[in-house]
Amino acid sequence: MLVLDDDADVVNYLCTLLSPYYRVLSCFDAEEALRKVDDEAPDLVLSDVVLPGMDGYAFCRRIKDDAQLCHIPVVLLTAKTQVEDQVEGLDTGADAYVTKPFEPSYLLALVKSQLRKSERVRRLLGQSTQTTKIEEDLLAPQDKAFMTELYRLMETELSNPEFDIAWATEALRISRTKFFYKLKGLTGESPNVFFKTYKLNRAAELILEGRYTISEIADMTGFSTLSHFSKSFKKQFGLAPSEYHG
Repeated sequence: MLVLDDDADVVNYLCTLLSPYYRVLSCFDAEEALRKVDDEAPDLVLSDVVLPGMDGYAFCRRIKDDAQLCHIPVVLLTAKTQVEDQVEGLDTGADAYVTKPFEPSYLLALVKSQLRKSERVRRLLGQSTQTTKIEEDLLAPQDKAFMTELYRLMETELSNPEFDIAWATEALRISRTKFFYKLKGLTGESPNVFFKTYKLNRAAELILEGRYTISEIADMTGFSTLSHFSKSFKKQFGLAPSEYHG
């Protein structure tokens, strides 16, 4: 995770508090932090509000307005205790707002809760074949649009054994690096692993429909051989395709 504060003592304190549990990066100004967020794709950002130059509100808004970064949880830390200050923080898209001084145990619990939410999203996306199966408030609008478009593309190319990250990035008009980090951040999986997981999830749905043979489904989902399909299916679901009943 990334810690942003212009006070070295605060940064050291937060790093000491968090480093037993997480790998922590630190920055002292927002511009440097944006570069690190772009390069490192952290799982969570902790940012002070009062910063030199770009303040924490503007920094948070930059992350939340960026389609490639908006899935990253941002927790704002501040000594401002007025309700209007907290409202302003949440209006920037911040996932949580913590006033100083705070109890260390509370901050640790909050961080854990935010990461647990991200993990839940990853698990749901890894089990789904369309965004309509994801609860409305779990995905930011940009993330939902990204995943909806990706699911639609994977469905169109379901039987294509050549479908890969190069194919996806060209179709979605996104750079390979940004696509990789975005999908990894949202799903926890590399693109090729996620593509295969999607195909197997669709195969499971097709099996439950009962309209096709296992061989037909293997072909429909882009597997080159029935044996490869059966082996991959059993690895994901713990059952052979012929034994699967949902």
